[in-house]
Amino acid sequence: MKTKKILGFIFVVLCICTGCRKEAANEMQDNTEKQDMSESQSSVCDNSIKVAEIYRDIYERAVEENALDILEIEEEIINCLGSAGYVAVDGENQIDMVHYERVIKFCESARNGENAEIDIVSLLSLDGFVHYYLNAAKGEIKVTLVTVRWEEGFPEVTYYHEFSAYTWKYTDGGYLFIEEYHPFGYDGAPGQKGFRVMPLDKTCRELNRKYVMPIGYECNNMLITDWNEQNYADLDFYDMYEILYYLETGSYVSYENNYNGTEYEIPKSDFEEVIQMYFQIESQEIENHTVYNTERQTYRYRARGLYDAEFPYEPYPEVIAYEEQRDGTVKLTIKAVWEREKQDQAFFSELVVRPLEDGRYQYVSNQVIETGEKQEPVWYMPRLTDEEWEIYYGGKQE
Repeated sequence: MKTKKILGFIFVVLCICTGCRKEAANEMQDNTEKQDMSESQSSVCDNSIKVAEIYRDIYERAVEENALDILEIEEEIINCLGSAGYVAVDGENQIDMVHYERVIKFCESARNGENAEIDIVSLLSLDGFVHYYLNAAKGEIKVTLVTVRWEEGFPEVTYYHEFSAYTWKYTDGGYLFIEEYHPFGYDGAPGQKGFRVMPLDKTCRELNRKYVMPIGYECNNMLITDWNEQNYADLDFYDMYEILYYLETGSYVSYENNYNGTEYEIPKSDFEEVIQMYFQIESQEIENHTVYNTERQTYRYRARGLYDAEFPYEPYPEVIAYEEQRDGTVKLTIKAVWEREKQDQAFFSELVVRPLEDGRYQYVSNQVIETGEKQEPVWYMPRLTDEEWEIYYGGKQE
């Protein structure tokens, strides 16, 4: 997880460098539109402000109580908007969309070249929401989006934008993807947005949140390679150590990273304790798949750096089916939703988890499911080999 912190820092730096220009442009655009906004545009913004007022009571209560269960509050807000007649979903697609049938009908009409319109409220946690207005004609979709944020207790329009969808599609898996065209070399956020339209089984969502999302697809290969308790050869335990350490302690690994190729030695007990909390594995097996110093009883540790950092915007997992097995384990069927590539099934796998009596659990195995549409996991960057490490860092260690 220290990797995530470092990579997050790199990404933040990039965002600052590129985002400042974008924010400045947005501010200029907002100022211009506030001065020159047409009557119809003003009406759209006013309508979005009214959406925020619908759930003001829930928002104010959550702020006053310093609500910790944000997902529960988001669901309450979405249901409130649904009762008021709005199509609404959370921005992370973790809550079922209300009035999803309208979106399906809209997509059918748009696909048939008919005129249709719909608006979707995409909640940004307690900060506010993005209000998407979609208008279809002759198979094309025009998009108007309005971002509303709570500022000192009042909803304000902070961004207004219009574009014609470069591509769009409604998938068999129940996702609506919309893409805004960005020229080659564009350095802002990606132009793809996905909405989970069809509801997802409640238990699948709970299992996903508990077992799968804490691992996900960022900077690890647990869900994209085959492994089991008899063969861990392809599983990267250094990636798992970082992630599991964070899950267990709520903190990043304590070994500071730099870009000079510094190596660390983690005491045997510290490294193995973290791994063995989540995997039923003997010490010897961990040693076999890492670099272990028998004399000092330490594991060599190299944090990821610039040369094995991953590109952002990896997929996120969805559990779409589960099976309780005779031995007490649970088999989860997982698919990767990759908004950047407008795919709701970029990768499939079956993860087996062993629930324990004390509420803890262990990961038992993962098997990649071959499908005709399977996307290679090009988002994953393996850690540097010893040879690559020497090329980049040879002679630079402190």
